[in-house]
Amino acid sequence: MDVYKDILFIFSLNTNIQIQNELLFPKNLTPYVKYYTDDWSATIITKLAILIDPNKGEATERMFHALKNILEENSENINTLPLEIWVGDSKEVYRGVHRYLKRLKNLNLSLPPVVIFPGHPFQISKFADFIQMPTLLNCNRFRIKVLVKTGKKYHFISKWFWKLYPNRTWPKDRKYGYLVLAPFSSVGKKVRAKELSDDEAFEELSTNWRKYWWGLYLEAGSGNFGNSISKRLELVKKSKEFVQDRNALLLTGGGIQTKEQVSGLTKAGSDIIVVSTVLEKAESPKKLILEFLEAVQGK
Repeated sequence: MDVYKDILFIFSLNTNIQIQNELLFPKNLTPYVKYYTDDWSATIITKLAILIDPNKGEATERMFHALKNILEENSENINTLPLEIWVGDSKEVYRGVHRYLKRLKNLNLSLPPVVIFPGHPFQISKFADFIQMPTLLNCNRFRIKVLVKTGKKYHFISKWFWKLYPNRTWPKDRKYGYLVLAPFSSVGKKVRAKELSDDEAFEELSTNWRKYWWGLYLEAGSGNFGNSISKRLELVKKSKEFVQDRNALLLTGGGIQTKEQVSGLTKAGSDIIVVSTVLEKAESPKKLILEFLEAVQGK
């Protein structure tokens, strides 16, 4: 991703601002200027994150082949594709994530950022670019909190241990706040989240904000189509203003089904929009992914 290393300008721009002065910024680089950083997510365009569970059988295979086709078709402009690939296994402790990531790398294609969304402390692999490291907000289950903290320590220790081996690299940490808004969703039940109004949710994140966070993830619950995050756009807008003032990114996900919902979240200020369940259920995930990519680009 040399494009980011070559851009030495420092800016703090709203996610959806379009730079018009092509004398200062060549047209082909315009979507990529926000501020200089080694994190690929720093762009002034919204990105789509495809969250894949390697243990979903035929659904996993459909999504893999859909991504493969999209990557092949965009091999020459992969740097401008507003996409990230997230992988997290809900069943196997380690092997599922590692094998899936290795399979992606073995495609020998140029890839967008590949991110581990860990479901267990052992889910770490040298085949990823980043690993999500959440601090749980609105979590009332002690065991889950301990597991997440243990996971952070495990990832930190293991990465430093493997630094003894010069050819071994590990994914870069993305530390962020993780606010679960749906107590009756699968993730809400696991962490025993309580139901929050928009004002209560904002108070939760503002009170517990940590200055080292890379971002904030507003999670409405995977597959929670009845109470999608797209129904809480005022909270998204308010959260966007809050995190932007702290040079952090806003992630949103949960219950997203349509291009219109993705478009609404993009306009509300989401930097990364996470989709998963709707793609698992789709007969043609490629078509849906392409529609979502158009939405985050304002098409």
